[in-house]
Amino acid sequence: MRKALALLLASSLAAARASAAPPAPAAGSDVDPQAKRITGSEKYVPTFGLRASISRGFKVQGVLAVDAGLDVPDEKIRRTCQGIRPRLMSSMRDAVLNYASLSYVVGEKPDAEMLRARLQKAVDQVLGKDNARVALASVIVFQ
Repeated sequence: MRKALALLLASSLAAARASAAPPAPAAGSDVDPQAKRITGSEKYVPTFGLRASISRGFKVQGVLAVDAGLDVPDEKIRRTCQGIRPRLMSSMRDAVLNYASLSYVVGEKPDAEMLRARLQKAVDQVLGKDNARVALASVIVFQ
């Protein structure tokens, strides 16, 4: 019984890791294939998967899903973005979470310009002012 349970646990962990891993970029390309659907620019750094719960009181009202990217003209800063990607994504997720929990009005459409400005401020704090420009790909609210 213990062996069966251990085997089941190991297989579910392996499946979770496999499903959580993003697809590998095409050979010879530094641009994520998902980003190519948005732009063919080599200056574009995708930041997909910014999600936040929309909570009011003790109840979750929905999920705010934001897909964005960074327009980074300088090659050196683009390499830096790849190197500090976890810190950059964390800062951007915090900006989306703060918008979803404090500024978003449940039932209204999200204010994309306010969200973009908050994301830009978060990026500027990590990369420095005027080194990258935030471009929103989508802003969706799921009930």
